[in-house]
Amino acid sequence: MKKLIFLTMTTLFIVALLAGCAPKSVPPMESNSAAPANQSAPAADMSNSTSGDMPEYFIYTANEGDATVSVINMATMEVSATIPVGQGAHNAQVTPDGSFVYVVESQNGSISAIDTASNSVVKTIKVGDGPTHVVFSPNSKTAYVTVAEMADSTNSSGHDMGSEKKPGNVYVIDVASGNITAKIPVGMMPHGLKISPDGTHVVVANMESNQLSAIDTASNSVIQTIEIGKQPVQVGFTPDSKYVLASLSGDNQVAVIDMMNMAIVKTINVGKEPNQLIATPDSKFVYVANSGSDDVSVIDMTTLEAVNTIIAGDKAQGISISKDGTTLFITNTSANNVTVIDTATNTVVSTIPVGKAPNGITIKE
Repeated sequence: MKKLIFLTMTTLFIVALLAGCAPKSVPPMESNSAAPANQSAPAADMSNSTSGDMPEYFIYTANEGDATVSVINMATMEVSATIPVGQGAHNAQVTPDGSFVYVVESQNGSISAIDTASNSVVKTIKVGDGPTHVVFSPNSKTAYVTVAEMADSTNSSGHDMGSEKKPGNVYVIDVASGNITAKIPVGMMPHGLKISPDGTHVVVANMESNQLSAIDTASNSVIQTIEIGKQPVQVGFTPDSKYVLASLSGDNQVAVIDMMNMAIVKTINVGKEPNQLIATPDSKFVYVANSGSDDVSVIDMTTLEAVNTIIAGDKAQGISISKDGTTLFITNTSANNVTVIDTATNTVVSTIPVGKAPNGITIKE
């Protein structure tokens, strides 16, 4: 009996020893290869995927088709809240201090402030007819809103001017009080606008007059107007303050402008109907959402050439980038979703469903 117990224990010991020596499974190696230049990255649909590598920050999209704002939690890559807003939610912009996201409601002639702590609308400010975009001073105290003033078609004598084109305005708003402190006349059908990194200038894209207006924020006056290509939709600054860029929807080009003298340095061919555009934090690249070709052009700011094209979604429109420059977000207006792009490889890593007809997009980090 003792011999049998001894043999059994010996056998179990040998089996355990052999199991411990068995080879462990090796995980597959990850590819670090970048997408080749001038080659479209595959638009992988990973709508229901989650990523443990993503930090917890939030993406806000202005959904023009259903008057809502979708809030995406990037820790889960899913919509965590849907906020009702005014009609024609065209653009969304977070204040630099992260306290609010303002939504431009083009059909209501207003902008609304969403408290990012509660994700609820806490203030609505009436402006003129046809507002489109909003930006903020670096200290978050002043807002600048492009307003086309489309409803006012009569002159001072009350005569109907019909379809005659008229200049729009940039409204200057005190954020704390909601009061309009100035109206700055600009070109016809002002659309996109951006503020310089130091907050001293605002540049406005005037779609119908094919011009850019440069505003001095100290005096709230236009100090320079330059002729540009057809239908400038939006502008953007490189963070190093070297260049201003303008998307020319009617020319399928992006104009590069020297910020010191507002002189055009070069025009670059991109996709069809370029819309929103944004520079990486290191100023090395600019990404352009092309709504007519459903893709994103990548511009190398050293060579001033388009070096890559990334397939996005149907009617790629809005664009935003994370603070560290690693992740790009594109709203696809006709697809009702957001494309997420890894800027290290210029490949699509996820597609996230949002509300109807998303347009503007902004990030709260």
